[in-house]
This record gives sequence, structure tokens and C-alpha cells, in this order.
Amino acid sequence: MRTAIARFMQFLAVERNASPHTIKSYREDLEALADYLDEAFEGNPPPPGEIATTDLREYVAALHEAGYAKTSIARRLASLRSFFKFGQREGWAETNPAKPLRN
Repeated sequence: MRTAIARFMQFLAVERNASPHTIKSYREDLEALADYLDEAFEGNPPPPGEIATTDLREYVAALHEAGYAKTSIARRLASLRSFFKFGQREGWAETNPAKPLRN
């Protein structure tokens, strides 16, 4: 997961010429997901291409339970959608599991 995140950060910086603030936000959002998956799967999370929509729904539920604002959750979902769309383009994800999730 963390290798895929690093590749996505490079894509944002080089190909999309994203601002440092945007890159920082995406990194924090994706690292939070990676941390959640590490804990949820007891240190053995699935590779990014095998993450399911149900895994992401559980993550969003955990954010709600933790008291995150709806706007923060919406931003994290946007980050996830972009990350998995990048994964489809790169060939390590067949589908975008974040696409069906709604704010």
C-alpha cells in the first residue's frame, strides 16, 4: 500500500503539478487509510488492488464513529477515488472500490 501511495504522490507532483498543500493532504488521507487497514487486518492488509468497497465502507464508518466532520470525510473519499482511479490507470487495480461510496 505504501509503495502505491508513494507512486501516486510522485504522479501528483510530476504529472499533475499539484501544489505542496494538495500533495500533503492526499498523503495524510491515504496514510490514514493504510494505518486503518494495518490495524483492521492485524498487520496483514490486502494489497491496494485487492481492497474492496466493503473495506472502504468500514473505514468511512470508523471515521464517522471517531467524530470526523462530514467535510473531512468527503475530502478523504475524494482522495481515495483519485488514488484508485490512478491504480486502474497503472494496472494494479481492476476497479475503483471508492467509486460507489457517497459523501
